Amino acid sequence: MGYVVEIGGPAQLYTRAVPAGATAVGIVRNDSGETGALLRFKSGVYARMNGGTLRPLNRREVLRAMSNALAAR
Repeated sequence: MGYVVEIGGPAQLYTRAVPAGATAVGIVRNDSGETGALLRFKSGVYARMNGGTLRPLNRREVLRAMSNALAAR
């Protein structure tokens, strides 16, 4: 499953409160169109948050998508 990441995207559209220990990086969308705030936890885990739902993401795929986003700038 691939992701599309918008670094610095409007994460506040998908969550009002970022969990403790996490930083909002931007927004992330998967192949099926599910979109949410991209969060990075201090442990290095990435997750997508939409409303109150938090879903872990494949770290390798997120880093690849982030690299692609930076290269496109």
